[in-house]
Amino acid sequence: MKLEKKFIFAALILSLPARLFALDLDGCVKAALANSHALKSAELRINSSASGYARDRKALLPVLSVTGEDGYNRYQAGSGLRDGLTGLVGAQFSLDLKKNLSNYPELSRLELEKSRLQRDLAEKDIVRRVTQDYYRLYILLGKRADYAEAREYFSSHIEDIEKLEAAGLDLKLDRVRAEIQLKSLALTARELETDISGALKSLSSAAGAELRAEDIVFEGGPGAPGRLPGEAGITAVSTCCADGAGAFSARLDRLETDSAYQAYEQSKFYYAPTLQLGLTRNLNIIDPATERYRTYAAVSLDVFDFGARAEERRSFLHEYEARKETGLENQKQLRLSLDNLAAEIGGAAASYAGLKKNCEAAAGNLETAKLYYTKGKIKETDLLSIFAEYLDAKQQSRDALGRYFDKKAELTYLRAGTEK
Repeated sequence: MKLEKKFIFAALILSLPARLFALDLDGCVKAALANSHALKSAELRINSSASGYARDRKALLPVLSVTGEDGYNRYQAGSGLRDGLTGLVGAQFSLDLKKNLSNYPELSRLELEKSRLQRDLAEKDIVRRVTQDYYRLYILLGKRADYAEAREYFSSHIEDIEKLEAAGLDLKLDRVRAEIQLKSLALTARELETDISGALKSLSSAAGAELRAEDIVFEGGPGAPGRLPGEAGITAVSTCCADGAGAFSARLDRLETDSAYQAYEQSKFYYAPTLQLGLTRNLNIIDPATERYRTYAAVSLDVFDFGARAEERRSFLHEYEARKETGLENQKQLRLSLDNLAAEIGGAAASYAGLKKNCEAAAGNLETAKLYYTKGKIKETDLLSIFAEYLDAKQQSRDALGRYFDKKAELTYLRAGTEK
């Protein structure tokens, strides 16, 4: 999407009245891209680099200088020369052989490529962060629904206790335990609201609009039964995903290395001179011995600069070699990161699958346990333990799902550029 279209999209979003729009993941990403100052800065850097490249290409052209002067000369009596006006015009043609022989604009061209690549990386980074915040919010809203369900369960349990007490049973201790659990859930839910607020602020900052939970839409809805967002695609990721991974990072390393090598190659021509060709013409000749025309050729060379240039050339060579080693190290770390991400994603997927089964099994025991409690077949501690296992499995499964989405977004970012 062109930057102008992103601005238009942001303007439309921000102009809509409250509650009249809802954003899915794609909408959040588009709004963040349109609102990003980092992306706008990267676009401007591309323009700056393009101007620099055009400037350096024009620097290869020869320089033509034109001069003209006039003056009045007054001589001593007896000199044999008459007083009068003197005029002079001239033209000088200069050519910087160092720039022409060394492919001078190449460094600027590489900078332009790096600017474009950094713009693409900035865009991918925004997509990664927004995706992570989006699914983090999804997980947190799901937990909010879980705690609401838990509070409803304990409220229902307290109603069962009241009915049993009305029938003559002494269940004061059971009531106290249930009320403590209910208060504990309320405190945990309050802490959760802080996390939800933080996730919403992060998305709002990225999108450039004050977003509320109801402004964000998810597939299936937060806490809704059935398939969760992306659940059908949750699978372990093989390390084969490393093929072509981190293309942007690798390309940036190559460009940095190419720039260092180009600087070293250009230093070969430090000793090339500047060539000058010129022509001058005297317009008013007072002294008969003065030439009317003069043509000349000149070569300029800094003789005492050789030592400093030699050291600078060695510096460029060492910088190039260091840049190569840095690129190799970065690629090694990238491969390690990809392997770790593949393992973490596979572990999160397996954990989610197992914990979801545990959650489903625990859910089936809840109603049975509640019925057994009202009939006096189990103690309240058993009932609370069964529910705690169910809630814990549900929370852990959401955490595993959150880890999966977070690491998957990271993997997508590291693999950025393979689609181009």
